[in-house]
Amino acid sequence: MTTNQPWTGQDSFHNSALPIPANQPFWLMHHPNTCWEFIHLQDRWMFIPDFRRLFEIAGCNGVRMIPRGGTDSQMARVKMMDDGFEVLDLELGYQTRHRCTNGWYYANVFDTPKILGNRVIWKRDEQGWAEWRLQLLKDSVLQQPDPDILELFLEKQEKRVNRNEGKNFTPRLKKMYDFDVLRLEMMKKCIEDGNPIHPPRKKGKRNV
Repeated sequence: MTTNQPWTGQDSFHNSALPIPANQPFWLMHHPNTCWEFIHLQDRWMFIPDFRRLFEIAGCNGVRMIPRGGTDSQMARVKMMDDGFEVLDLELGYQTRHRCTNGWYYANVFDTPKILGNRVIWKRDEQGWAEWRLQLLKDSVLQQPDPDILELFLEKQEKRVNRNEGKNFTPRLKKMYDFDVLRLEMMKKCIEDGNPIHPPRKKGKRNV
């Protein structure tokens, strides 16, 4: 279990502070029964970990306020682990912080802010975020998903496809439906094989 250390990471500085209010540091939490995402990465389809966040906010999810100031999430993290969550050590480097109008704004290290007037738009490095999560499995920081759990994700995708089957689609909706069908097919094969798989090759014209 990680000791109480609400900030471990690098600061990200900008020419001006982000025009948003400060927030609190957070811990990423993974539950092996519910927190999975099915994605296409590096020409393969695979299940990789997804996460919830535990913020260092006193009074939320059991986080305590320290009398001399600050917060203590140690017991909150213990409670989450008792509920089956795996709390990722901050030393894994998934968090960064940006100067904002009244302190610091804590964010995913793969998210980059862009200031547009008095608004902030966040852009995520989706490939980097996915590769980092995949590496957690390769390094055994997190365990591979239980095939029986993945069957629940498969059932959800099947219901989505069946619900939309036979509808009169616009071209955009038809494209989305075709992707859902492909996603379902790849999900089935991935669960059957137990490993990331390559998508089917597209048939092309042969040179004569």
